[in-house]
Amino acid sequence: MFFIDEAYQLTSGNSAGGAAVLDYLLAEMENRIGTVVFVLAGYNREMEKFFEHNPGLKSRVPYQIQFEDYEDNELMSIFQSLVKKEWNNKMRIVDGDDGLYVRIMIRRLGRKRKASGFGNARDVHVALSKVRERQAERLKKEMVVGIVPDDFLLTAEDLIGSDPSQAIKNIKAWGRLQQMIGLNSVKQSVQSFILQVEENYVRELAEQEPIAVSLNRVFLGSPGTGKTTVAKMYGEILVNLGLLSSGEGMLRFGFASR
Repeated sequence: MFFIDEAYQLTSGNSAGGAAVLDYLLAEMENRIGTVVFVLAGYNREMEKFFEHNPGLKSRVPYQIQFEDYEDNELMSIFQSLVKKEWNNKMRIVDGDDGLYVRIMIRRLGRKRKASGFGNARDVHVALSKVRERQAERLKKEMVVGIVPDDFLLTAEDLIGSDPSQAIKNIKAWGRLQQMIGLNSVKQSVQSFILQVEENYVRELAEQEPIAVSLNRVFLGSPGTGKTTVAKMYGEILVNLGLLSSGEGMLRFGFASR
């Protein structure tokens, strides 16, 4: 049996000789019917383009098995299994492993389902890594102030992050923005955005659907007015509030002047 993962890469243009390899495989599929099995795997959209490479592909691989995205309850089961495996059934979760804070975390993952690049079980692994990072940071702070840490407890903050109304006070970029001269309209715009984030946090705690908030912004102004500096601060604020996975999400393409 031949298993070709991410088969679409053969026709993506990024693989030198990939098309020639695929043409060879097509001939082998025809010549070895009943003796060799070929299994292809890949993402939906990319595989549609893959099958356009040669009209004979679909006749040689006539059966397609669709793997649906995991539903929220399935994502939760995956998370629970990972926690049990990671800590050998010793880890306790505040409010239970299917309690409010786990449900909020899973709903956040589920809302990415329709977005390009949603990773299903892979995203659950990433979410657990972030939970571990937040727990480690919290335990470190507790030890500094003399609290005996409990290594086998995940708190609400570990699972879903800090309350934005409190977290913003400790974000250095927010403090630097407030200290900048002028820029009242800019500060008010960022403040309004933060209030929306805080409102959504309260809605999540009440298990209500968050209000859609666009993170996109246009920074306009003459040279030397602070556009680039404020844009970087804005990115830092998004990262520290947990709205971006990392600062790498901020790419500079340029700013408009008037």
